[in-house]
Amino acid sequence: MNPRVRIACLAADAARWGTTRLLHRGGGNAPGAVALRLAPNLIGELGGALERSVVITGTNGKTTTTGLAADALAAGTGGMVCNRAGNNMESGIASALVESRGAGAHVGCFECDELYTVRVLPALRPRALVLLNLFRDQLDRYGEIDHTQDVIAEALRRSPQTALAYNADDPLCASIAARVDNPGVPFGIDEPTGQEADRISDSRFCAKCNAPLDYAYVHYGQLGKYRCPACGWERPELAFAAVNVTLTCGGYEFDVEDRRGENYVRHHVTTRYSGLYMVYNVMAALVACLLGGGDADDFQGALDVYEPASGRGKTYRLDSGHSVVSNLAKNPTGFNRMVQQVRAEDGRYVALFLNDNDADGHDVSWIWDIDLERLRDLADLRCVCVGGTRREDMAVRVKYAELGCPIELVDGVEDALRFVAAGERLHVIANYTAFPPVVAELERLCKLGTVPNSHTPPATPPKGAAPSPVALERPLRIVHLYPDALNLYGDGGNIASLSKRCSWRGIPCRVDQVLMGQELDLTDADIVLLGGGADRDQLAVCRELQAQREKVEAYVEGGGALLAICGGYQLLGHYYMMGGERVEGLHVLDIETTAGTTRLIGNVAIESPVCDTPIVGFENHAGRTVLGAGEKPLGRAMIHGTGNNGEDGGEGVLHDGVVGTYLHGPILPKNPGVTDWLIERALRRRGEKVDLAPLDDSLELLAHDVAMRIATGR
Repeated sequence: MNPRVRIACLAADAARWGTTRLLHRGGGNAPGAVALRLAPNLIGELGGALERSVVITGTNGKTTTTGLAADALAAGTGGMVCNRAGNNMESGIASALVESRGAGAHVGCFECDELYTVRVLPALRPRALVLLNLFRDQLDRYGEIDHTQDVIAEALRRSPQTALAYNADDPLCASIAARVDNPGVPFGIDEPTGQEADRISDSRFCAKCNAPLDYAYVHYGQLGKYRCPACGWERPELAFAAVNVTLTCGGYEFDVEDRRGENYVRHHVTTRYSGLYMVYNVMAALVACLLGGGDADDFQGALDVYEPASGRGKTYRLDSGHSVVSNLAKNPTGFNRMVQQVRAEDGRYVALFLNDNDADGHDVSWIWDIDLERLRDLADLRCVCVGGTRREDMAVRVKYAELGCPIELVDGVEDALRFVAAGERLHVIANYTAFPPVVAELERLCKLGTVPNSHTPPATPPKGAAPSPVALERPLRIVHLYPDALNLYGDGGNIASLSKRCSWRGIPCRVDQVLMGQELDLTDADIVLLGGGADRDQLAVCRELQAQREKVEAYVEGGGALLAICGGYQLLGHYYMMGGERVEGLHVLDIETTAGTTRLIGNVAIESPVCDTPIVGFENHAGRTVLGAGEKPLGRAMIHGTGNNGEDGGEGVLHDGVVGTYLHGPILPKNPGVTDWLIERALRRRGEKVDLAPLDDSLELLAHDVAMRIATGR
């Protein structure tokens, strides 16, 4: 160890002592951050002393997979270094290496944040990088998934001897493998499992030619067996394949076939954890163990005794007779997996905690891509409690799911337990920074020995009289364009807002989806929604619409109501920039979008003639849009530096019946006035004389006011 690294380690020891002894906090990232400032090459120096190491990354499942793989590797080697607490940035890995020095560790197993792989892999040079999956997550921090893919690919190029073990069922992972020369070890589930596919996936487009992929079967999200009908790109042949996947009363059991040699080696695996995502996590951990030099014989024993870190998936049994299951989920895919578990257990009481701190991402649009509607299948759902810094947004999401049970705003788990009958189970699902307080509160309640049991039955909201049906010649037709491609910003919430607010007033309506490759028919459309997506997906939609631009142009010129969000807004103009490439738009609006050097990210509020109250939302765009002389903005930004381009003070465009905007969140649920403007516009265009009956917008306005306070500071 060179003197500089030795001094850095001593400074890290002092930082850990001060953090844990004086501040009474976990060591976490602080020791590593101190050490790296003094010795930037510390990971390479200390990691180079290990005989071998593996790194695990991906959107979901990193901590569970890393802990399980580390346990299996430790069983065979004894000396193990691992950042088990989930401190997965460069400083967290450095902290783990500093703390373990001199302890005889021979093997390393590290969880790494996706964006930090480019700094960790070249320094550590592990045997393998295990890539679990890629889903949208914290878009205001990570950007689009394309950016995450670029970072991981660059990390692998800088560590060419590192093998890439990747989830081949995920085309977003497989596309990275196709771009790099590192040895590839694809793994996946090699049979249909009969699971319900998610309503929304992050990308089902070919990495080679951008055509829509065909799937033989889908497990969830974009994970499954796929093939491109246009160019033939398909899921790679699996080196490790899960087969005979069977759901048992206690979890899953399956076989993992090692197909790397001429003769398959089969490993039977049983796990007491439910959820198909755990099949992937367990299989990935086994692959990491084998690539890290471990023995498959040690794996099942490690799996049998493994407990997820930090209270994840744990059941707490309280003296009051309650039991509480705590689950972490930080993006739509993770939440959907937890929703499936609640359904599998016939849950009666559910608590959802949503924060919007830096580590969570400040944009909460993603909650509208959670399939909460699946909870309607529960036989006796009695209450849904919502908590966290953005509990009002979650309450609106639950309201629009129409679960048929009361919604209670709570301050924490103990508060939620007031609404849970004695002897019943509460299922808690919390996002990233909301989860540790949930676990801390549950541990406190367990130590307390007695839990305040002032049971307050949830207040069932009074049911008003069913609205009188509004007589229309035909239902309002709401057309959602390409939700299979443009799905980044919770546009399902915009559709829900339009359809529910019609339904609650007795106005007949129907929602038609136009998917990629389908014929576009707007002849009898009343409201059209064009959302936003990743660059690759947006480009595919642009090509699709360019062949049918006359239909969009005729609809707009005929006064049709159209809501265009972010990328959809840009598409309506003359052109927009994708990297250094100019992409021709539809020329429907007189707007142009160039590329900015930075992204405009944050909560926004604008004053608009569309409704009496300010419109709130969240922007996240690099494009700088300028309106032509004949166009007018949707509104004036109340915060300097936000809006179309951050300079002229305008946000969006209001062109006859067209509302184009960078605001998501999504925009309509928190701004019912905008929703009603679109509905009224559609009815007037058809000559219908319908006065929109007032609705109870108390939850919507609470969510609006929270966003307003965040945006304006008042």
